[in-house]
Amino acid sequence: MTGQVNVQQLHTELSEIKALLYGLKETVGLSRVRTEHPHIIRVEGVCGGRPIVAGTRISVRTLVERTRLGDSPEQIVADYPPLTLAQVYDALSYYHEHKAEIESEIAANEEALAWVAFWHAERYNWRRARR
Repeated sequence: MTGQVNVQQLHTELSEIKALLYGLKETVGLSRVRTEHPHIIRVEGVCGGRPIVAGTRISVRTLVERTRLGDSPEQIVADYPPLTLAQVYDALSYYHEHKAEIESEIAANEEALAWVAFWHAERYNWRRARR
């Protein structure tokens, strides 16, 4: 029938795409490093090799910052559908065991945000002065 999707053909094509992507990852040479936490990994070239939730590009730093802003783990899961509560709690556990590392990332991120805000303010003031 025209317009109907052949599920078996779609499944085969998706499997081929998955195999191609896996091969690309191996070609590029991205290395995954497991941590002592089951849901937290480091992948060379992803988020600067910082700790992330496996299968995502969501960093431990991001989840810690969200909790500092008052978001509950349940709210984080609602905002990031790929995440599970187990992953969020594992990320928070990772943070508590590696506080110095994650605090350093948070400080660097805040410094970068402050620099960008300063740069945009200076640019705005410069343009305003030229009028």
